[in-house]
Amino acid sequence: MRARYILGEILTGLWRNIAMVISVVIVTAVSLTFVGTGAVMQKQIMDMKSTLVEQSQVTIFLCSPHSTAASCAGGAATDAQIDSVREGLEGEVLSPYIASFSERSQEEALGIYQQQFAGESFVSNFTAEDMPVSFHITLEDADDSAAVVEFFQGRDGVDEVTDLLSTFAPFIDVLNQSTMFALGLAVLMLIAALLLVATTIRMSVAGRRREIAIMRLVGASNLFIRLPFLLEGAVAAIIGGVIASGMLWVGLHYIVEGWLAPTLGEELITVGAVDLLWAAPLLVALGAVLSIASSVVSLNRYLKV
Repeated sequence: MRARYILGEILTGLWRNIAMVISVVIVTAVSLTFVGTGAVMQKQIMDMKSTLVEQSQVTIFLCSPHSTAASCAGGAATDAQIDSVREGLEGEVLSPYIASFSERSQEEALGIYQQQFAGESFVSNFTAEDMPVSFHITLEDADDSAAVVEFFQGRDGVDEVTDLLSTFAPFIDVLNQSTMFALGLAVLMLIAALLLVATTIRMSVAGRRREIAIMRLVGASNLFIRLPFLLEGAVAAIIGGVIASGMLWVGLHYIVEGWLAPTLGEELITVGAVDLLWAAPLLVALGAVLSIASSVVSLNRYLKV
């Protein structure tokens, strides 16, 4: 009987303030969508950094017959120049920075090139002699990449030294800034949602003064009187959380999985619709908790039991 009464009071309160409830649902859904977007983007940033750190962070490309760098004026790198680079990587100067390195021969480079451009007619025009020898280096600390780059950059026989983390640094910065922007908007929208919840509870209390007075006379407990109001805001916020989860699924499925992953590479873009398994419960729970907290504050102010 108590559960039926509480459920009836919740439905009555929601119907009486349907306009405010719809506003709470919409604002909550939008704000939680931004929260979910920020959380997923932060996960992507951490995964991307981890992937880049695990991969070869610095690559040294030696001169090929087609290199145009000033350090390649003598043509393709000689055996002596290749040995010089190898000795530098094994030497004491760089040993504190380098965890490991691997050497890719011209034949291996040609095989990778042919695999990447399989089916293209121009592939048959290149031979192993056209490919550069390269060294792929994994560092002890990714922040020390500048020291390795400067050590080899401009050396005779070295065409180019690339730093993988630096290459993707602008993209990571954009993701970080976008995350901060999304979370900032989420905070503002959540504040608006909490104020709407508080206003809705105030209107519900004002509309049910007679019922509250009767319950006081018959000795109803404080929790029994307050519970319908607490659950009203929670129900609206939970609906908003469910809608936010649906909006987040649309973004992850169609934008991330359907566009970003094929464009940038599935090994780099690690987030997807599967992340809703942890994001959706988080959003629904966050909406419910914040709504109940706002309701408690509003009831303490407007409902004296």
